[in-house]
Amino acid sequence: MIKKYLVPLFIFTFTAGVLVAPAAVSARGLTRNDKKRIECAMFKMAALAEMFDVKVPNDKKMQTVPEQCPNAGAVIKPPKWFIEGQDVQTKDSTGKVVTVHKEAELSRMDKTKVVYIPGEGTYSEADLWRQAFSNVYLYLDRANTSMDPSQPISMDQLARGYVGNRINLVATLDRLNKDLLFGSKPLIMKNSMDGRGRAMLATLELINSEFFSTIESFSSPSKEREDKYRRAVQAVVVLSNQLYSEFMSSAVPVFPPDPKNLQTTAAERLIFWIMLLIGSALAGLAVFLLLEVKRQSIELMVENYRVKSVAWAEDFNRQFLSIDIRYIVFGTIGVFAFFGLLAGINTGGFSGVFMFLIFVAMGVFVSIRMPEAVLDSLKKARGRKINAQLMDALILLSNSLRSGMDIVQGFEKVSTEMRPPISDEFGLVIKNYQLGTPFEKALDGLNDRVDSRMLSYTIKAIVIQRQVGGNLTVIFSRLVENIREESKLEEKLQAMTAQQKIQSVVVGIMPFLMLGVMFVFRPDDMISFYSTPLGLGIFFVCVIWICIGMKVIKKLGEVKV
Repeated sequence: MIKKYLVPLFIFTFTAGVLVAPAAVSARGLTRNDKKRIECAMFKMAALAEMFDVKVPNDKKMQTVPEQCPNAGAVIKPPKWFIEGQDVQTKDSTGKVVTVHKEAELSRMDKTKVVYIPGEGTYSEADLWRQAFSNVYLYLDRANTSMDPSQPISMDQLARGYVGNRINLVATLDRLNKDLLFGSKPLIMKNSMDGRGRAMLATLELINSEFFSTIESFSSPSKEREDKYRRAVQAVVVLSNQLYSEFMSSAVPVFPPDPKNLQTTAAERLIFWIMLLIGSALAGLAVFLLLEVKRQSIELMVENYRVKSVAWAEDFNRQFLSIDIRYIVFGTIGVFAFFGLLAGINTGGFSGVFMFLIFVAMGVFVSIRMPEAVLDSLKKARGRKINAQLMDALILLSNSLRSGMDIVQGFEKVSTEMRPPISDEFGLVIKNYQLGTPFEKALDGLNDRVDSRMLSYTIKAIVIQRQVGGNLTVIFSRLVENIREESKLEEKLQAMTAQQKIQSVVVGIMPFLMLGVMFVFRPDDMISFYSTPLGLGIFFVCVIWICIGMKVIKKLGEVKV
């Protein structure tokens, strides 16, 4: 009876094993093809670690490629330059090309002691590279073991193992990336193996990032965990093969440029200068023709600006200031040209010339509007000063009228008793009146010169009183009360809008302050960025938006009384 059921039981067990085993492997996120790739990568990492082991004789370092790898059965051995050295050509002190034998790279790396760890001893450069390959091998071995369905795996234990692999690899990479100094000679381990070390270190850094991705996959949702784990392991396999190829491949030859290739003949230099002159002449001709076509428009624009300049000069004189408009215009252009010259020198080449021309064009654009902006600023500043003196002037005018003086004598009293600028303005009214100008006309001139709303109200009150009559003393008293109340209201508004004003100042100052701090701590990086067209373009765009922000915040805090 037992033998009767043995055959069906065996068939059932075999069938279940065939069906369940692949499911167990896939449940861990990896397939059988992945297992073959992992074992091939493990062989390559083990081969590299053995090649860097000086304790193993060179004739024992030959390996036979296993069946898991594409070129199964082939025999690999360390490169000749690595274990025996090579002949290289160089120049002696006389400039003659000679052939010298270069020491084997493994021997040199073994002599270079770079790290001392208490309790473990001193590690050479070759030991550090061997540790890196061993860490990758241990990772791959752990991934390969995790595919075995016959071995129970604890997720926590597997994750801790990968964490340990990554910690060891990070420590090794940190040591390999350090530049050391032996006596007067620098030791840059990235340049090991005739420069192959730089590419291999970059590959190891990528492997390190995939180590982290493997660890991160364990904290992912269950639906995504297997896929992320498989992708990370596959990436390490691919990078391990790349690491092996980088070591076994030939170094990229680096030859200094032949000075003869950089030399130019007299004919080439002559052609260059001729073409430069022709290009400059054509550019100048194009500019001349463009100006000739727009000649009438340009002449009309220049004439209009000259008329404006004369009007601006008269307005400056009416503000008791003698300023030559040309100084403002050409001074603004000169400032922009100076900064453009600095930017052009830092940028260099054609970009530097283009940058200088951009600054000059901006200076011309700004200088055309600068006289009017300066004039408006001076008028507003003068109007604020006169507003501060107006209440005292009205009190003095009211007292003068009460004492029997007329309005003209009251103006003379203000011009002699008070300080500028209101004394200058009232004195000019008296001078114009004495020269034959009607008093009302002289007051209109005062209203045009001074940007003051309360002074305008006072002038209108005086003109109306002279036309229709009335008690001017009472009017002045009421104006004084209005000015006093308005001053209180303005002070209250200033206190209420102080936050907006401070915000506008902060918006304007803080970016430049932070820029200055960055220039102090990282001057090379900042100069290299802001001396490029992209950096300067970003700077000007930021300045424009800062100005817009300041204007918006300032407008939000303005309240007209």
